[in-house]
Amino acid sequence: NKGKINLSETLTNLATETPDKLLKIAIDLGIETPDFIPSIPTFRNKLKDDYKNASTSFEKAFHNIEKDPQEAVGNANSVLESIIKEILSDERFVHIDSSKATSKNLANQILQVFQLNPGSPEIPNEMKVIGSSLITVSKAIEDLRSDKTLHHGQESKKYLIDQPLYAYFVVNACATFGLFLIDFYENKFPKPFSYFDIDDEDLPF
Repeated sequence: NKGKINLSETLTNLATETPDKLLKIAIDLGIETPDFIPSIPTFRNKLKDDYKNASTSFEKAFHNIEKDPQEAVGNANSVLESIIKEILSDERFVHIDSSKATSKNLANQILQVFQLNPGSPEIPNEMKVIGSSLITVSKAIEDLRSDKTLHHGQESKKYLIDQPLYAYFVVNACATFGLFLIDFYENKFPKPFSYFDIDDEDLPF
């Protein structure tokens, strides 16, 4: 009939012709996607609401991968810094000053808060190794931004990142690390429930 669509047929066509679009619709609707771990789309959705500055930086990184790999790397570094600073702004971590910390120091601070640092007695040695690796990743991304892009002044003969291949690697690493930090924070440090958070309009009386 005019004005109506055949939903089943439409979804079948999407699955056949543009499966990526169908997958994105499912992720946006919060529908489970078995056998597929959608880190980038999930990460982008996570950032939109509570990590607005990180979201802005990630969108720039994502769209600059092909046309400006250096800019993408610089933006990826900003994403991680913004996420960690946002988490550490929680009043439960008021004793930590992250305002002037480098990416490496920020990663070290957040892993100590999460008790995932190498000195934590409550986690397996394998997790300690992963924790140390995350600090290394943060430092490496920061060093790439500082030493292999034009974000800091460079001499003409200096090697600079000019291939999307490396930018893809950095942006994917940023998404994986950032998504883990957000999920861990939300799982281990849920926001305290407050009756004042309830909107009167939501009440049935």
